[in-house]
Amino acid sequence: MAKFFANLMERKFSDAERTLKSVREKPFDNDEFKNGYLTALGGILLSSRSGDARDFLNRAPFDPKSMKGYRRDFGAFIKDGIHTPFDVGYFSAWSDFLHYRINSGG
Repeated sequence: MAKFFANLMERKFSDAERTLKSVREKPFDNDEFKNGYLTALGGILLSSRSGDARDFLNRAPFDPKSMKGYRRDFGAFIKDGIHTPFDVGYFSAWSDFLHYRINSGG
């Protein structure tokens, strides 16, 4: 996933899309989790590409403190145990994205 996130951060959208396509072809242990994860990645890519100010990705503050807070909130949601595998996959993708941004200084 690092390759997808790196391409996204560098605004190499065609490369990110190719990487996402290859991830879609990989097997996951749970199809519902996979669908949620890939839905989130597709949305992150679309939001990045569009720059729409109404999207969370384009309007939320992404300073290190805020990103750690979002990641903590997404992690709590994942660990809650009452959500569907789709939801867990969706927020896992967001958590992975924030983890990448935090560790890459982006």
